[in-house]
Amino acid sequence: MRWKIIAAGVLLSLAAGCDGPEPVGEATASAVAASPSAIALPAAGMCHAGQSLGVYDYRPVTLNAVDCAAEHQAEIIRVGRLTTPPENKTREVFTDCDTAAREYVGGDWHEGRLGLAIIVPSTQEWIDGVREYRCALFEFFADGHSSRLRTGSLKDGLRGTRPLALTCVEVRATPDGQGWYKTIDHLVATDCAQPHNGEYIGLHTGPDVPHPGMTKLAREVTQVCNTKAATFLGESPSKFQNRTDLRVVMTGGIPDRWRLGDRTARCYILTRPDNRLTKSLKAGP
Repeated sequence: MRWKIIAAGVLLSLAAGCDGPEPVGEATASAVAASPSAIALPAAGMCHAGQSLGVYDYRPVTLNAVDCAAEHQAEIIRVGRLTTPPENKTREVFTDCDTAAREYVGGDWHEGRLGLAIIVPSTQEWIDGVREYRCALFEFFADGHSSRLRTGSLKDGLRGTRPLALTCVEVRATPDGQGWYKTIDHLVATDCAQPHNGEYIGLHTGPDVPHPGMTKLAREVTQVCNTKAATFLGESPSKFQNRTDLRVVMTGGIPDRWRLGDRTARCYILTRPDNRLTKSLKAGP
């Protein structure tokens, strides 16, 4: 599955605690003990190594449980119990994982360099009696891409100094020959003190309605991102609209995830490819 990026209204592809609310069943230790094949699977608070996870994963994964101090791909933040076969993707499961992730890191995980995957039993595991799903949170190297290797827990990553907060990005893209970007391949998270040409500026969450289609969504969210950019820069929306040195893009809005209840898009502001910055564009207080 791929994220989508909207740049100046043009649709572009971007290649690619432990206890929470329990709307879908029993959680963690008691549920794991109840399933004959689940005993080797990681419990909440453990990490997973050996196979990368993607932002839109809702599938079986061969799990390799490791201590979070070791190098790993993702962190299991919650284990819940399915009440329907795993192919019946439900909002309840995503909502459970989404809530657990927010509580775990201390804020909306979309504001961080974070992805959320849902790991469900394989067909054989389901036949064997495994009913547990696992909410797996991970750090990405680029928005919309798979998990990166890391050590240490993600817990509280958006509390206090917010070490996992999404800030500046390096735009890796194909130039359009006119001083901008033709296609954007990666928005790679980086420190704002390092050379970069993009910056995260905020979130937009769409209404709980059927997906409007990517073209209409692109128009709507681009306008929202333009307004956020003006606020971020400390200038009027009309002044920002007339600037030729900056543009906005958004990521998110994929129909499959939207149907599960993830209607959040990230907004970014980009400079031209030849204008690399070493500080934030954010206006002062």
